[in-house]
Amino acid sequence: MHLVIGLGPIGGNIGAHLAELGQEVYGYDFNQERIREWSAENKSPAGSDMAAVHWSSVDSVHIAVRLADQVSSVFEALKVQTAQPLTVFVHTTLAPADARGIFSSAPENWRAFEAPVSGGPQGARQGSMTIFLAGPAPTDAEDALLAEISGRVFRMESYGQPALVKLLNNTLATYNLAATARMLNLAAEHGVPAKNLFEVIGVSTGQSWMSDNLIDVQYDLLLKDVGLLRGELGSLPTGHLNEDVEQAILQARTALGADTPVR
Repeated sequence: MHLVIGLGPIGGNIGAHLAELGQEVYGYDFNQERIREWSAENKSPAGSDMAAVHWSSVDSVHIAVRLADQVSSVFEALKVQTAQPLTVFVHTTLAPADARGIFSSAPENWRAFEAPVSGGPQGARQGSMTIFLAGPAPTDAEDALLAEISGRVFRMESYGQPALVKLLNNTLATYNLAATARMLNLAAEHGVPAKNLFEVIGVSTGQSWMSDNLIDVQYDLLLKDVGLLRGELGSLPTGHLNEDVEQAILQARTALGADTPVR
């Protein structure tokens, strides 16, 4: 049985995908309405009492709450409920320092994985999301589970690295999102309907995942991640398009192994 703690957009959809695959899933959340809806939709048990979980049947635990303090609270609750070995995947995006601290508190008999995800609720529901993974070397069963819930897994060397990679990626995404929004606003200010420019962006060089999903993207989560990264690093690059842009592009191409810049 797979225990999913946090039935929000990510956890709820991970659980729904596993249930659709015929896996036994138990959902856990404090929100009673969310529990009822998720349980009815997925024909799987759910509740808000950890004592009701059949711990001897738990194959994996998936934590998808919002904040680092909530992850810490879940860790403590799991320790109270059972002393048996657990395989725990934390899908919450943490600050790197929080990740290092939280995972250092995991019992020695846990197989604890830092596993933040990218791809949003749709990726979680379809099993196509990307996972950034740190922890012990996965067993065959754990690799099979990861393959069921994700499209790709990037493995990192130590706790905190998945968080850093996820935050860097999401901050870049936020730059793209902010730039797209600003260009659409500029178009409207100068007499070009924003919808017209939006159609152009979708089929030309300004296109990005963020421009394609500007309407529906959960920008509040992106802004949260930007704040976490800023807190970790102290400052972030500006988003201004100045004389340093070309040098930054060439430097990135060199870092990616490109011998000759393409113009």
